[in-house]
Amino acid sequence: MRSIKAWWEARVTRKSDTAWQLYRDTALKATSAEQLRLLGLPETSEARFEALALELAALWLRLEQGCEDVQALRRRVAEAFVADMDASLRDLGAGDLGVGRRVQALTERLYGRIAAYRVIFSSDISNDAIKEILERNLYKEGLPEGAEIIDSATHEVRQIGLAWEAVDDQGLLSGKARA
Repeated sequence: MRSIKAWWEARVTRKSDTAWQLYRDTALKATSAEQLRLLGLPETSEARFEALALELAALWLRLEQGCEDVQALRRRVAEAFVADMDASLRDLGAGDLGVGRRVQALTERLYGRIAAYRVIFSSDISNDAIKEILERNLYKEGLPEGAEIIDSATHEVRQIGLAWEAVDDQGLLSGKARA
């Protein structure tokens, strides 16, 4: 009986799954009230998704730059995202028949954001260019009030990219998220 309980706990918490741990820690940081405030986003499920997509884009590009084992984490992090979106939609009351379609739509949106944010995290671009990309993607439902919030968000986006660059391959392979 004890072994079944241990197996189930490990399966549910996924403590031994590096990619799941990396995804979970990244998602928790990205969707925290503090991070949403820094980005000038409201505490809504849509804003949380957008903040998560921004963070995952930076992580995704960092994983692309790593060694072969680190690059292999990308697929497993994507699988963790899909599993999390599936569970989240079910928690929100989505029916079984619509969950797959909704998860597919969210995954397509994530990949779209990764493509849009690639230029931010893979090159040295101006603050104005970052603001333009954020306006089209992160703030598609409306800009936050005040230029200082967008300036703060631009700074935070640069910090996200730098923080992911600072995590070495060994850290990523052990499931370490950015600081």
